[in-house]
Amino acid sequence: MAGNPEQDIAQLETLLRLLEREYDQFLSGQKRGEPAKEENAVLAIVRAYASRPLQNPSLAFKYASLVARYNSFRGQWSRRLREREEGRGPLPGGVRPPAPHRGPPQTARGHGNPTEYLASEPLHEQRHLTQFYETYRRMREQAGESVEKLKPEIFGRALADKIEKIKREQRCEAVLVRVVSENGRTRLVAKAFRRGAGKAEAAS
Repeated sequence: MAGNPEQDIAQLETLLRLLEREYDQFLSGQKRGEPAKEENAVLAIVRAYASRPLQNPSLAFKYASLVARYNSFRGQWSRRLREREEGRGPLPGGVRPPAPHRGPPQTARGHGNPTEYLASEPLHEQRHLTQFYETYRRMREQAGESVEKLKPEIFGRALADKIEKIKREQRCEAVLVRVVSENGRTRLVAKAFRRGAGKAEAAS
């Protein structure tokens, strides 16, 4: 990968159209399995050029547009998949299940607090990630810290790497990340979160 940029970006556009069609069929119940193969092919090209600036401005713009398009659709797919898992979407075969019993409301990813983010796969949770980034940036500005070199894509990748490390080491499903401002310094505090236990535990 990352051999011929023009061919790779053209292939990314084709793969993304295919992925959109496959996900729509899966989420409408026409197919049983998620299109993991197609999504992995898209991500392979996205990651290949994530840290390799494209010299051609038109290609760079097209790449950025395709990545934004993928992130937008990924957020929609994740939401629709959650709805289906909660019994609010069609099952395979197009059958819509009866409305489930409404128990106590589940904890939202943001806990209603913009300084907290319950993350599992940040790069696939673009809306939550963007909101959390904006909170972090705003708190740094309020603390008088520089935000000149703060970029959302770099922030997102760094946070995703940190979360994956904690998930792997702590063997947890998600990580609770908080923005903390103390003594004029803004930092992120991450804790392993185990849904079964319903609580967060400090991550080493």
